[in-house]
Amino acid sequence: MMKVRRTFVGEYSNKKGKRQMKKALTLLLCCMLLIGLTAACGSKSDGGGNGSQTGQPSGEAQEPAKEPEQPAESAEVTMAYWANAAEQKNFEFMVKGIEQKYPGLKVKLQQYPTSDEFWKAVPAAIAAGVGPDIIAMSDEGNYEYIAKGVLEPLDELIDKVGFDKSRISASLYKGWTDNGKLYGIPYDSSTSMMSINKDLFDKSGISKYPETMDEVVELAKAMTNDGMKGIVGSIDPFHITQYVHAFGGDWNFGKTINSPENIQGVQFFVDLFLKHNVAIAPIEVGAPWDGEVFAKEKGAMSTSGPWYVGYLKEANPELKLIALPMPKGTVDAQSAYSHGLSVLQSSKNKEAAMKVIDYALRDEAQLSAIETVGYSPAVSSLLPKYLEQYPDLKPVFDNMEKAGMPFAYPEQTKSFNADLVKGVEEIIFKGGKKSVEELLNELQEKYGQN
Repeated sequence: MMKVRRTFVGEYSNKKGKRQMKKALTLLLCCMLLIGLTAACGSKSDGGGNGSQTGQPSGEAQEPAKEPEQPAESAEVTMAYWANAAEQKNFEFMVKGIEQKYPGLKVKLQQYPTSDEFWKAVPAAIAAGVGPDIIAMSDEGNYEYIAKGVLEPLDELIDKVGFDKSRISASLYKGWTDNGKLYGIPYDSSTSMMSINKDLFDKSGISKYPETMDEVVELAKAMTNDGMKGIVGSIDPFHITQYVHAFGGDWNFGKTINSPENIQGVQFFVDLFLKHNVAIAPIEVGAPWDGEVFAKEKGAMSTSGPWYVGYLKEANPELKLIALPMPKGTVDAQSAYSHGLSVLQSSKNKEAAMKVIDYALRDEAQLSAIETVGYSPAVSSLLPKYLEQYPDLKPVFDNMEKAGMPFAYPEQTKSFNADLVKGVEEIIFKGGKKSVEELLNELQEKYGQN
């Protein structure tokens, strides 16, 4: 199942790349095992938290023979990422002129055209001891890297270079933080929202936009008729998580998979199909993702994100969109996530790498990203500049800063997501004997942390 999602309006990418990225996680983890067995490029277990999360005995990984870090003023820092032409332009601007602030500090950019090529090349480079110093990636699947010690905690480096953390929207840090340590600096922002077809809303007989999940159900019932369902129910971890968050739940990196709040959120999602009969899944109409169902007006409402604006301009420019903060179940919450820059544990230039990150997040570069690529910025004070172009999204981003939550999937993200989707599909479409509570209990047992 393909889903289009992007962290900026105006461009979008397909889920195939994300699926390929997650598929390559296994390769990276295998490479990291090789690193742990190779003295020249071994990985150190962080006694403050990482070692305990890998399930490996303390002291199992050997302390590598480290070379002294190169002085920042004479270092070359390599940054690896995947990017299209516009994004490449943005990465180039992020580091342009850095030598004027830090004489002797050079940045080597390693662009990969696709995420698939990135995740094939970078793990091999890490295993060979020639990996980059900085990598750019999304926080949707980053916990596997954090738990295995691939990423360096940034807190001490932030203090050393004087990076001002307060500039970044605070909710975005949640997706990069584990056990009180920060593993990435967001350079863009995105969030979830509820999208409604305005013409269909106007015909529904309901005059008030939904602010609660109970009101979502009532509106969905009013907009459901022959050939039209009131809401798109995409059976996908991103969309299921919106309901989990709305009812006060959180996957919490595997610590609370079967919490009462999570059970309530997933049960609400299932009930949209089985109890209320107001939801349609993309697979029911042969669509690869939720946006296509919405654009073809087979579903009048959908959990979504700012990427819908750019997609609809191409897919259905006549469709008028209402963009709302995620309605409240029992709490006010919606997803907040980002792409971020992380320093690899294997880097010999960690302080220099942090200086590059600090420079890359300057206001000038964030403003350029808005214009060049359409990124919504990570720096909170610059969001108004972005929203000048998309004023209808202001309530959505305001709520992100106030109530944003990370995805916080368990360490085995790919397998967990696949089992979650399979289990929910069986409950909805196959009359599964398993209840939502039993499904989440099984997932807790298989993927949870103690």
